[in-house]
Amino acid sequence: MSDTVDAGPPIQPDLSVCVPTFERVAMLTRALGSVADQAADAGSRVELIVSDNSPAMSRTVAEPILGGWPGPTTYLPNEPSIGPIPNFNQSISAATGRYVLLLHDDDFLLPGAIASVLEAVDRAGDQRALLFGVAIVDERERRRRQQAFQVVQRLAPANALKRLLTDSSFVRIPAIVIRRDAFDELGLFDETLGEPTDLDLMVRVFARYGVRLEPAVIAAYTVHVQAATTEMFHAETIAILMSIFDRARATGALPEGILVRCQTDWFHHFILGGAYRQLRAGDSRAARRILELFDLPAVAELGPSRRWRPIRALFGLVVRLPPRFAGGMMKLVGRASPERFLPSF
Repeated sequence: MSDTVDAGPPIQPDLSVCVPTFERVAMLTRALGSVADQAADAGSRVELIVSDNSPAMSRTVAEPILGGWPGPTTYLPNEPSIGPIPNFNQSISAATGRYVLLLHDDDFLLPGAIASVLEAVDRAGDQRALLFGVAIVDERERRRRQQAFQVVQRLAPANALKRLLTDSSFVRIPAIVIRRDAFDELGLFDETLGEPTDLDLMVRVFARYGVRLEPAVIAAYTVHVQAATTEMFHAETIAILMSIFDRARATGALPEGILVRCQTDWFHHFILGGAYRQLRAGDSRAARRILELFDLPAVAELGPSRRWRPIRALFGLVVRLPPRFAGGMMKLVGRASPERFLPSF
């Protein structure tokens, strides 16, 4: 008689936290530390994955934290680097959890985040996408503002897509949790699109499944000069974004009239948000170049946005000021009423 006991198949984690990284050791240390600090809440229910495009720099940071993690772990060293979007996809492909949270190395979880996500996952039912609140911080971790929802609310696909395609900052990646099988059905990030690929993925997810809004604020999204999003404001990106709106149009989830209004507001918000960051930094010349994107034929054909017309006029005046005045004015405006006057920038 055998003494061997069949333990059965391994228990599937409820959540996979995927951390892709590349040459940002200090930020990776912060990101992984923010996860490790919540090990007691995670237990064996949370899988931790690091997909590393710079293992020569980052392995010594990642491996000790993975070694002390109570749940399943995976370390994926890439030599040479496979590029940012393939790195995101590699981490998600390795995930075995029911839900996936993608945490870029320049962002970090807030205390209590994992407990809040697990609580939401436990009552998620068949909901495939959960969107939480996020704090917007600068490189010194100073909070600029907070995006959060007052109550739990489920948005059906049409309403979810409308919100997504009106506000270019509606979804911040560290605040979105997606069920793993949604990637199997819809695919991963489209590697042909470059940086705007996150919008394309959200279009696919929201148009198919909708989203549930969760009030908990779980992550900090860092705005800093090294962020890839600061380099997105040029004509090539606009062309890619226009193609993503064409993909959204092809889903048939929104009537054409509503979609065009959403598109007009979205591109105004996107361009003005980019200019705002440069103005806060006192770089009027860079802000002026971003505002010139309004003159591109594809953007100009959308017409003016009633919602954003006053801000566009204000920024048009500010970029003509000497740089030393432009940054100060934007900071004053932001402090005066950031949530009402400049939402989500």
